[in-house]
Amino acid sequence: MPSSNLPRPFGPYTLLRRLAAGGMAEVYLATTSGAAGFEKLVAIKRVHPHHAADEGFGSMLLDEAKLSASLNHRNIVQTLDLRRVDGGYVLVMEHVEGYDAHQVLDALRRAGRLLPVDIAAHIIAEVCRGLDYAHRHRDDQGEPTRIVHRDVSPQNVLLSFAGEVKIADFGIAKAESRRSDPESRVIKGKYFYMSPEQAWAEPLDHRSDIFSAGVVLWELLVGERLHKESQVQLLLDAVRRAEVPAPSSARAEVPRELDAIVARATAVNPSERYADAGKMADALIAYLARREPIHASREIGEMLAALPPPSSSGRGEFPASEVPQTRDQVVTQSVQERPTPTEPPLRYDLDEGRPTVAGWRSPTPRSRRHAWLWALGAGSLLVGLVLWFLYRS
Repeated sequence: MPSSNLPRPFGPYTLLRRLAAGGMAEVYLATTSGAAGFEKLVAIKRVHPHHAADEGFGSMLLDEAKLSASLNHRNIVQTLDLRRVDGGYVLVMEHVEGYDAHQVLDALRRAGRLLPVDIAAHIIAEVCRGLDYAHRHRDDQGEPTRIVHRDVSPQNVLLSFAGEVKIADFGIAKAESRRSDPESRVIKGKYFYMSPEQAWAEPLDHRSDIFSAGVVLWELLVGERLHKESQVQLLLDAVRRAEVPAPSSARAEVPRELDAIVARATAVNPSERYADAGKMADALIAYLARREPIHASREIGEMLAALPPPSSSGRGEFPASEVPQTRDQVVTQSVQERPTPTEPPLRYDLDEGRPTVAGWRSPTPRSRRHAWLWALGAGSLLVGLVLWFLYRS
């Protein structure tokens, strides 16, 4: 919807301006009115018109609404309503007046500044509190839903002028109780923040979100992206290797304690990470307790108020032209690379304000990618044992 058409009525709401746009949906700032001049600002997620008739997208939005509405925590953006307007579903959410962490880093970078180290630690401690609540969530029958966010990234960490920290967009989250699961062998999320197991399309649990939170902490501390690759396959390879240098190697003032927290959160083996997001939050809070006291909420609010307005795209570090944008381009590459015509395609969803990228070939699972080396080694050992036995005889 062009900005020139705003503000305009939209069902019981008035759309004021567009806040964000992704591969599947747009988010608008809107007002809702009530009796005696009552008015409230809300955020409205609206599926792109060309997707509105797709039942799959409709069911995804319904899943998101049901999942998000059941989560009630101060560090999670609250879902207020689900409505059908102009023939499609829209999700109505609380409006967090402020910026997302990606916009903050972009504005600081353009101003030649970095986020204060202890503010970065506080932000991720709050994110981990929200994640821990979601990971421990139970349904109406008291059964664990085992929610995994799957898209923990700076774009989904919202900072308010009141100093609040909230995690947003459980749109691709997975809960075991979901009725309409995503397609099999589908990777969704932002490559830059995926855990290795997510990038290999392996089963995920809450520890994948902990890895992503560790990457976001690294970027808040250093002020730049961890991965610099712009070609999708090179980027994916780097994410799978999960080589995360100590933040202090790029910013000397980062204490070794934070190096250790980042290292543990981003361990390649999930069993070596924090057991749950609450323990990662505890580690960050314990670190902050040993530092000079900070008034985190006030400092975040004052910092946001003093920032220059974020760039219109909020993505100045990586122009969209550097990443494949069209479905046809990527599908053509996948046909050339796919080892067998019967191998099912593995879809990737960048969803960073660009069209969905789909069709990259399915990677060989890690458990089998070096199987031939194991077979060669076992065969050599067997031959050696036979020769040794004959020699001894």
